Amino acid sequence: MEQENKEKETPLNPAEPPVESKTAEEILAEKEGAIASLQQKTVELQAQKEHWREKYERDITSVKSTEPEPSEELEVFSDEGKALQTQIKALNEKLSLNEKKEARREAETEFPFLKDMKEEFDAFLEDEENKRLSIKKVARLFAAEKGLLVNEPVRKGLEKSTGGGQQKPEPSYSAEEIRDMMKNDWRKYTKLLKEGKI
Repeated sequence: MEQENKEKETPLNPAEPPVESKTAEEILAEKEGAIASLQQKTVELQAQKEHWREKYERDITSVKSTEPEPSEELEVFSDEGKALQTQIKALNEKLSLNEKKEARREAETEFPFLKDMKEEFDAFLEDEENKRLSIKKVARLFAAEKGLLVNEPVRKGLEKSTGGGQQKPEPSYSAEEIRDMMKNDWRKYTKLLKEGKI
């Protein structure tokens, strides 16, 4: 028994100092201090809560004012309507793809060198600025940048006439014969003159 009492008196951990017993007043003072600090923290947390709630309400009202009003004509589709909508979207994409292919084919017809430079032209098409232009315009820009446009020769002055009008034949009458015709055979002279033979 004495041994048990000795074990109770000796601390379990020899490194710890023995526990001092506190009076009831000291314990009460500690508890009141803890309650006061908890009340202080509660007041601070309540103030933070109010601050963040006001900020949240301000942010929500500013977001609502910048968002467009949802249209009142919101349509609710049935399952069939949704299926049709997806089919229409797929068909529109397919139509757009076919239009692009046709435009590409026309551009390759006008600029045959595009077939040989397909990879370079595709990269040129993917450029952000070129996506907004039609394929034909992009092909023309590509050809200009690569120096592949065929320049038409610059024409100087008016074009020479080619066909259409009658050309005057070499006169088959001498000057003396024409003078004689004027004096003696006026009708023949006027007829040859109209026909452009003199």
